Amino acid sequence: MDEIWGIHGKQATALQDEWAEYCGARYCQAVSTGTAAVRCAVVAARVQPGDEVILPAFGYVASGQAVLLSGAKPVFCDINPATFTLDVEKLIPLITGRTRAIMPVYVHGLVCDTAAVTAVAETHGLAVIPDAAQAAGATDGGRRAGTGAFGICTAFSLNGQKPFQAGEGGLVTTDDPETLTAVALFASLGEARPRALRPGEVRESWARWAGDQLRLDEIKAALARSQLKRLDEYLARARQNAGLLATGLSEIPGFAPPDIPEDSESSHYRLRVRLNPEPYGWEDKPEEFRDRVLYALQLEGVAVDTWQLKPLPAHPVFRRSDFTPWSPGIADGPLRPWCPEKYPVASALLSSSITIGAHPYPLHVQPPEVMRLFLRAFAKVAKHMAIVLRADYEPVRPAPPIPATDLRST
Repeated sequence: MDEIWGIHGKQATALQDEWAEYCGARYCQAVSTGTAAVRCAVVAARVQPGDEVILPAFGYVASGQAVLLSGAKPVFCDINPATFTLDVEKLIPLITGRTRAIMPVYVHGLVCDTAAVTAVAETHGLAVIPDAAQAAGATDGGRRAGTGAFGICTAFSLNGQKPFQAGEGGLVTTDDPETLTAVALFASLGEARPRALRPGEVRESWARWAGDQLRLDEIKAALARSQLKRLDEYLARARQNAGLLATGLSEIPGFAPPDIPEDSESSHYRLRVRLNPEPYGWEDKPEEFRDRVLYALQLEGVAVDTWQLKPLPAHPVFRRSDFTPWSPGIADGPLRPWCPEKYPVASALLSSSITIGAHPYPLHVQPPEVMRLFLRAFAKVAKHMAIVLRADYEPVRPAPPIPATDLRST
């Protein structure tokens, strides 16, 4: 009987080989979560305390947390208004003598401008460590995310909402054997672990470096392998559905999907729709227009939500003078104010956009007819927007509530 865990389980080892082949990479290391994968990538990039890592202001908090946990400083860059990924033109002024790496985040499944990021990194001697947690199977220039052309290593997530999932889990791909060794050591408590023990051998259990225990168990690895066989089918369905939505929304005033470059294919983890209140004569706060449209669409049965409410620099964790984790008795000192004007595109986007494909209705498992029903609902809301804008209003309610003191900005 196969084990359900192990230093190098058969399922996890097979998954590593299969995912590396799928991505076009030489190596892959399986880990416990997508966040663990990003953390391993930061370690592999030799990020040390006092270093800086540049990443987009729009994304998931795990990216910035991985940098903090290394003792380094996340430096946030605004995003491209068309693609919502890192704006390379705003990247160069952020580079200092302390910058060690650039972490492009493939938010909602779209690869950023790989060639431009790589050119900047090579000019300044920086590592590139993409966070592709939402972008399994996404492509740029005909190459899948995860190849060596995208960075020294790429982090993926197997979280249950993704088109490629196992409930939880993560994968790190690389073409460099030393980078693989760095990831493998950190993910296994700093121990070098043999593929298999021969007769007469025992496990050395000898930790020569600092590390964590980030092993992926065999059950999740087996589930991921079964899902990998279906990934291309899921991606094709997500792209078909995103195409239907993009075409239909372009015909409805005030609703615009993101731009997908011609040489790129998104995984469409979610589809973010920008809202323009101008056609409806709305001149009040964009957040209120967003909330009203969100509520109206949800009442019509559309799987929409906000996903994020504020850019990453607004999160209190990045505004503290001390980045230590919370513990009983720790003082909750004052937060540095954050400046929305430093990230105008990310701030405006989150004030005036919603996402389609909210859990538990991701785009990759919905039939096309559902997309047509969604579009019918969008058209209905647009037709009756005057009623939507006159209705009683209550802002969206984060749960648990965000303390008012956390939202202070300059």
